[in-house]
Amino acid sequence: MMKLIQFVVIGLLVLVSTAARAVFEPLLEGGEWSAETGVEYRYFKDPGEFGQAQNAVALRLGAEYFTSWNDEQDLFTFAPYVILDQQDPERTLFDIREALWVHVGEDWELRSGVTRVFWGKTEFINLVDVINQQDLVDGDDEKLGQPMLNLSLVHDWGIFDFYLLVGFRERTFPGPDGRLRTPIPVDTDNAQYSTDTGPNDIDFAARWQRPLTDNLEMALSVFSGVDREPWYSFNFDLSDPMLIPNYYHKDQFGIELEYLYEGWAVKFEGIAVESEREQYWAGVAGVEYSFYGLFDSDVDVTLITEFMRDSRDDMAPGYLEHDIGVGGRFTFNDEFDTSMLAGFLWDPDTEEKVISVEFERRLYSDFKLEVQAISVLERGTPQVDETNAQAISALLNSPLLGQGSVAFDEVRDFLLGLIEQDGLDIIFDPSYGLNVLQQVQRLTDSSRKISVIESDDYIQVKLTYYY
Repeated sequence: MMKLIQFVVIGLLVLVSTAARAVFEPLLEGGEWSAETGVEYRYFKDPGEFGQAQNAVALRLGAEYFTSWNDEQDLFTFAPYVILDQQDPERTLFDIREALWVHVGEDWELRSGVTRVFWGKTEFINLVDVINQQDLVDGDDEKLGQPMLNLSLVHDWGIFDFYLLVGFRERTFPGPDGRLRTPIPVDTDNAQYSTDTGPNDIDFAARWQRPLTDNLEMALSVFSGVDREPWYSFNFDLSDPMLIPNYYHKDQFGIELEYLYEGWAVKFEGIAVESEREQYWAGVAGVEYSFYGLFDSDVDVTLITEFMRDSRDDMAPGYLEHDIGVGGRFTFNDEFDTSMLAGFLWDPDTEEKVISVEFERRLYSDFKLEVQAISVLERGTPQVDETNAQAISALLNSPLLGQGSVAFDEVRDFLLGLIEQDGLDIIFDPSYGLNVLQQVQRLTDSSRKISVIESDDYIQVKLTYYY
């Protein structure tokens, strides 16, 4: 408790201090500095399944430097970002969200450096958004900065963007002491790559967008490079069990459509993917309707309904493969920029349900309060075996670990080592490593994807000071 109190006190001192700004401002006097400091508190409904704490505090530090020259035809932005987490060392990280030089021509722009790019139209999931890697230690919606060259051509027939993505960034994951993690931690130090890809690859992407009519807008995109979403294999080390992320090359074609008419918005995203591992398609379609000035107030409300479909069905690594999402966006249009977003996800096959609520509001002119709550309302119960032999057999036949992700020589050596050391009976002894194998079975049960996050309903409060 004393460590927690000290951490909060230090965070509050930094929060109300402008000393950091005084240090950095003289470095680049020709531009403008802005910064933010935030304190984040998470409270989980239950203690962690693996002994993690029920409370967590993190300190967030961010800054942005911006300058322009050459009659604003050249611009530069630098935005470093730091998270200091009191509970999980893997969640303590430093990242450069942006270090970008932009040169503006008459009908073109060239962007060089590190930045984040967003593609997509829908609310619950953006299938086409493949440029940046997810930053899971910071949240499902956060992305890591990507080094790139981006040439943008602006014409009457649309906007063409061409991307050279220099180097691949692996996904970040919570560590063993963190919450919202898989039952078996991910070994980020030993990621594996397919034969046609690697961490130093140069990926390619392009996107064309333009209005087709006054109400309809379309975008087409292609991507060829390392898939940002890994598959996982098991290291078969019962004394130090870890999941190994496996990255493959993929080629993706994407389409985005958005039709706006009065208060209605109809949206669609679709992708077709081919990789060394698989071929599939996925799509998400949604309808939104907005009420402006609800009941003669200043409040605007947008109702959202979306349906998600993935041709891989249960073998899709994510859990939004056959789900329905319903939500609402509330904009209060007040002087404090108050807004709220609520969402409900339902899988009609497994009956798993998730609800989330996000709220944000400015406090005075320099503070911002953000509150987020997530709860899994309905969890499935994955089936597990009662002996090591049965569990290993089930894992080898699992569609999620069986198609190229398991190195069978490792499984063979693992079994031979057990037999040589402790005899044949060890394979059937439930007291030796069965709990680890059962955890892996839970992960590979494709019909119960949300249920791997047990006891992780939480509420998060973040207070940010901008200066």
